[in-house]
Amino acid sequence: MMERQVLHSSANAHTSRPKPKRGLLDLGFRLGDNGRSIMHRWERRAPLIVQQELYFDRNLTSLPCVYILSSGGPILSSDSFEQHFEVEQGAMAHISTGAATKVAEMSGGEARMESFFTLHEGAFLEYLPEPTIPCRGSRFRNLTHIAIAPSATLIMAEIYLSGRKFHGESFEFAELELHTRAKTLEGRLLFNERMILAPDCLAPRSVGLMGDYDIYGSAVVLTPPQTADQIHENYQNLSSETLISGLSRLPNECGLQLKLLGKSSIELKREVRRFCSLARLCTKLKPLPEEFCWR
Repeated sequence: MMERQVLHSSANAHTSRPKPKRGLLDLGFRLGDNGRSIMHRWERRAPLIVQQELYFDRNLTSLPCVYILSSGGPILSSDSFEQHFEVEQGAMAHISTGAATKVAEMSGGEARMESFFTLHEGAFLEYLPEPTIPCRGSRFRNLTHIAIAPSATLIMAEIYLSGRKFHGESFEFAELELHTRAKTLEGRLLFNERMILAPDCLAPRSVGLMGDYDIYGSAVVLTPPQTADQIHENYQNLSSETLISGLSRLPNECGLQLKLLGKSSIELKREVRRFCSLARLCTKLKPLPEEFCWR
């Protein structure tokens, strides 16, 4: 009887669809008793995983660095993830991911990532994840909600590849939606940006979209006006056959946004990090450390 039950379960495992993943992450940072920022709250639900914060940044030794990991492989159709990050008054944090995020090939449905950032007075947060790779037929929606105090600083970047380059994919995903909305802690709207790229509706290589470039990058810096002015004065836009960038001011004097198009993920990542390092230098008087050689 036991053997028949095992065989029956094995047959179901091959025919049934995997259940959609519902990942949850809730991280909170505050100042500790010794003046060092600590991660005092971390709630996680698989497949999203975080471990204890690390303090390896020699430029800012009191900065907790946290890496988000996933135990569930690539993002599949109907998967949904929710992230909450809160940095209390005067605290700071650095958050990244352990590897690139792959949105798997889909024959229907969509996947969703929703992130909530809350920064109180004097808070500082760097959110610099590895690139996202949307595969053939995938639909992915990345929604970002920001609530920030006037004296706080958020440095946030995202990079999207056109597909699995070494599988011959280039803009074969079904739809990519990027929606970022920022407001004050009291609820006043600072800016709202929504971008949808649907290759079947409008060719990404059209003039005014991606052109000859394959990779899209964006970096947002929400910071006090005097710091934004300093960053703007010290950054020079790039224009070449392999990488272009443009820095603009966001509405309501809330900060800056850098847009980039590139042909090499390594080159574009390097430029995003250079800009974010400048933003940190103008905010904390210390640049980002050199990137690890394996990233």
